[in-house]
Amino acid sequence: MPTCPAGHASAAGDFCDFCGIGIPTPPYVRRTEVAQAQRAENCPECGTPRVGRFCEECGHDFSLADQTVASSLPVTPPIEPSSNHLAEPPRAASPLIRPEGGLWHAVIMADPAYYQVMADRGLLDPDVIRFPANPRRRRVPLNRREIHIGRRSSSRGVLPEIDLAGPPEDPAVSHLHAVLLARPGGAWAVVDVGSTNGTTINGTDDPIERDREVPLHDGDRIYVGAWTVITVQRG
Repeated sequence: MPTCPAGHASAAGDFCDFCGIGIPTPPYVRRTEVAQAQRAENCPECGTPRVGRFCEECGHDFSLADQTVASSLPVTPPIEPSSNHLAEPPRAASPLIRPEGGLWHAVIMADPAYYQVMADRGLLDPDVIRFPANPRRRRVPLNRREIHIGRRSSSRGVLPEIDLAGPPEDPAVSHLHAVLLARPGGAWAVVDVGSTNGTTINGTDDPIERDREVPLHDGDRIYVGAWTVITVQRG
C-alpha cells in the first residue's frame, strides 16, 4: 500500500486518502536522478559542464569518450611565450584554444611495421627494446597552441601533453622530443626540438631538421621513438 510523505498509509496511489498530500511515484524519482546525473557530467578535457554531444568550450565529442584520452595537465592562464620556448622544457600548458576550422586530434599508436624497420636498419636491438604486447590506441585533442611530444620527467619539469612514458613506455623517445604548433587558419606544424633519435613524416627515411617547422596535413603520420606513430586528424 502506498505511503504519503506524512507517513499515512493510503489506498489511493496519487493522493493520500487521509490527508490529501500528493504521493510521488518511484519512476519519476528515478527519471529525476538520471537527469541530474546527466546535467552533472563535465567535459573530461576542460571541465566544462556538458550541454550536448560536443563540449561548448573545447569541442570534445562525448560520444567518443571511450577512445579519447584527455591531457593530465590542468587548465592554466595564458602565458607569454619566450623567444626560445622550443628549446626549454614546458613549465606549464599553453591556454586552451578554439581552433579555426574545427578541432584536430592526434591518434597515438604503436606501429609494429615501423618497429621492424627500425630493427632491420640496426637502429634498435629487439633483444633490448621489445615491442609492447598489448599497446593501446589513444586520441588526444589538439586544443592548445603548443602540444609537446615526449616522456614526462618530474626532475626536469617536462610534462608533455602527448606523454609517451607509458604504459607502455617508448624508451627511444626523448623527454622533450617534438612540438606540434597551431598555425593561422586552423593549420598545424611539427618541430623537432633536438631529439636524440629524430622525427620522420609519413614513413620517409630522412628525419626532419631540428628547430624547423614542417607543415602538417590531415592524415599525416609522425614517427618517433622505437614504435610510436602519431596521426593528426581534422575533426
